[in-house]
Amino acid sequence: MTVLAFKIPRSLKRTRRTKAQMEAIRDAIFSELEKTNPQTVRHVFYRLVVMGVVPKQERLGYQTVMAQMLKMRKSGRLPWGWVTDGTRWRVKPTSYGSLEESLAHSARFYRRDIWRHAEVYVEVWCESDSIGGIIVEETREWDVPLLTSRGFASASYLYKCAEEIARMGRPAYLYYFGDWDPSGKIIPEVIERELREHAPDAEIHFERIAITEEQIQDLELPTKPPKTSTHSKTFTGGTVEIEALQVSDLLALVNDCIERHIDPHHLKITRIAERSERALLDGFLAAYRKGDLDGAGGAA
Repeated sequence: MTVLAFKIPRSLKRTRRTKAQMEAIRDAIFSELEKTNPQTVRHVFYRLVVMGVVPKQERLGYQTVMAQMLKMRKSGRLPWGWVTDGTRWRVKPTSYGSLEESLAHSARFYRRDIWRHAEVYVEVWCESDSIGGIIVEETREWDVPLLTSRGFASASYLYKCAEEIARMGRPAYLYYFGDWDPSGKIIPEVIERELREHAPDAEIHFERIAITEEQIQDLELPTKPPKTSTHSKTFTGGTVEIEALQVSDLLALVNDCIERHIDPHHLKITRIAERSERALLDGFLAAYRKGDLDGAGGAA
């Protein structure tokens, strides 16, 4: 029997990293997250690609970063709170152990609706839950709705979103954040088209903020060849996931979209009223603790 010997091409051989190289990867992970956190695993991966620490291939780069970040968290070297995963949800209604606890929560987190009397309506859209887990830090600060399409959104979801826009009765400004690839290019186009169709009388301004072809060129973002699909036939150039943007740059883009619609004078007045009303709630809480409020909530 003849035994055939096959020589594995050098390009297919897997080179094992040295201990020093692995430590350099862990140091880079810690340094990136120490500067800006929380971030997703994919965000950190792209930052390390840009820094030249790992290759941009999924198998050699992303899987290495993912494995090392898990080991670092389990060992205590990396705080668990520095890494976010917005793709998994835990839904539970808010409840309290007592009326005092409810009053304390209201006094601490009370905020006025700064958009209640605004001339426009603002929404931020993103392609995935993972990116939503990052930019929600900014939209929550400004009390702006954050909507996730999860790829191509369902017709029912877009219909309900259009209904809300129409109900507002104000010019609506929608800002979209997603990948630049065959599907990612089309997704916001479909969203805009469907919203306009379901709310024909609404004034809708829809703008793609990231990723754009200009950003890819200006920021020299790492690209990958597009995957073959029905949407790739007319797509040209390389693909870029939105995680290639630095988190600080991404949040700055979200903030800029929102702030352009904020009236500084109105915001100042709202914040003053908010502080005054929060102090009033603190007073209710103090009175309740002293027993100065009866069971019905009125003065004793």
